[in-house]
Amino acid sequence: MVPVIDAFRCDGCGICVLRCPPQVMGTVKSIAVIITDLCEECGICAEVCPIDAVRFKLPHRSYRSTDQAYKALPR
Repeated sequence: MVPVIDAFRCDGCGICVLRCPPQVMGTVKSIAVIITDLCEECGICAEVCPIDAVRFKLPHRSYRSTDQAYKALPR
């Protein structure tokens, strides 16, 4: 899953930046950013965010495969 920062919710407090184990987060114009290619997807950033500005999003292809699997279920 890919971490996503909600720029409208993020207040730039930096808690997620400080707690990120691989240190792949920072702030730009008071909004948290993630280098997603280096992210270990541990979820700590989402856990420590006091305003739930960090969410994990499935890659687009996962939505498609989940939708296909759901359609294949017997009714």
